[in-house]
Amino acid sequence: MRSLLRQCTLLMLVVFLGVTAAACGTQQGAATDGQGTSGTATGGTDGQGTSGTATGGTSAVAGLPAECSNVQLEYWNPFSGPDGPFMGELAERFGAETGVQVAMTSINNNNPPGGYYTRLATSQASNLLPDVAIIHADQVATQAFRNVIRPMDDLVSEMGIDGGDFPEAVWNAGEVAGSRYAIPLDIHPMTMFYNQEALQQAGLSGPPTNAEEFEQAAQTATNDETFGFMLTTGFPIQQIFQQMLHQFGGSEFNEDGTEATWNSEAGVQALQWMKNAQEQYGEPNLEVDAELNAFRSGGVGMIWNGIWQTADMTGEGVEFQSGATAVPQIGPQPAVWAGSHQLALPAQSNPDPCKEAAAALFIRYLIDNSVEWARAGQIPASNNVRASEEFLAIEPQAAIAPSVESAFFPPSVPGITDAFLPMAEAVGAVMSGNAPDIQAALDDSVARANQILEQNRQNFGEAPSQ
Repeated sequence: MRSLLRQCTLLMLVVFLGVTAAACGTQQGAATDGQGTSGTATGGTDGQGTSGTATGGTSAVAGLPAECSNVQLEYWNPFSGPDGPFMGELAERFGAETGVQVAMTSINNNNPPGGYYTRLATSQASNLLPDVAIIHADQVATQAFRNVIRPMDDLVSEMGIDGGDFPEAVWNAGEVAGSRYAIPLDIHPMTMFYNQEALQQAGLSGPPTNAEEFEQAAQTATNDETFGFMLTTGFPIQQIFQQMLHQFGGSEFNEDGTEATWNSEAGVQALQWMKNAQEQYGEPNLEVDAELNAFRSGGVGMIWNGIWQTADMTGEGVEFQSGATAVPQIGPQPAVWAGSHQLALPAQSNPDPCKEAAAALFIRYLIDNSVEWARAGQIPASNNVRASEEFLAIEPQAAIAPSVESAFFPPSVPGITDAFLPMAEAVGAVMSGNAPDIQAALDDSVARANQILEQNRQNFGEAPSQ
């Protein structure tokens, strides 16, 4: 079976690369207006998951041997919003260029919360998992230990994918217990959105990149009519705290992820900086999304949020000249919070070598063509794609992209997201004024997180079963 897989994979890659080389001089991405277009493979928007099939030609186009004719892949992802059509078009193009059909299903992961991973878990129990799936970086270890995804070390080698083509941190996020379980598709970092008029009034020719420039801009923009910088008591203040923690030289956990460490001196500095910024440039006790609404109405000079907010913060409906760029470096260490969508192979009770070969080709195709995915508001994980002229022409993604070199990700420990819950509660309590003693709040949250980590070790064990 492995020899057939190797034969299929290599043959498909050779033919595909030849087709791509012939087409790359003329082919343009279809989705360029920020809204996205899609063929018959489309992302769902109803929270239940919708699917479509990208139909290609015959298998001979992809160079598959006779044993692998009429291959169809099931591909699941959480792209149930405006990003879905962008991915749907990529799946459709892949089908047209290779002859391998892709049935894409997009499942809402926000409503209900975690709905995508619940669907994966129930499908794993009934042996109905897809052939390819997107896994968030902080979920890779959890899904590996739950036997939702399987190792893909041999396939990565056969695909010609090398860790040197990715920032080290995002590449490492796909490794669990010494095995490769996922390959990074993108990085979505924390981003600064700014009012250009406010920055000009502060005497800055561009957005602030360091603590001094940030303070200058925030102070100038804080007046009777506007706030300079705004933080709420909800999302993404936990992520902002993590970012500031790293910038001040700290980390959330020890190296192997067995102990929480954010109650360090760096943690206190980070949260104190956030509290001071709230008091000096913003307004206390704001609920989640208040900063987004204030920015769109021109009521605040700068905010930090995820790159996925770019269209809403800089597009239609914003009645002033706004911009998006990398967050400034406030502390002594460059660091930016980020997430990552990673491509994985779900576990199969009876793996099909033809489907596995086709899945390898599809994964390689998505990575090599991730400049089109960047138009959906993502930063390609591939160094080569980020360095391409085509990507560098896409703004503001190109301006934000350098920050991903300083992105960090949690240790590859199963259930790690559960350990962040006490952190979120502590940061929210401090920012809302309910916890005036920062050190005590962080100490308490670390103690609770360590209990969660210990319980997870007992529940998950030492290593995945496959």
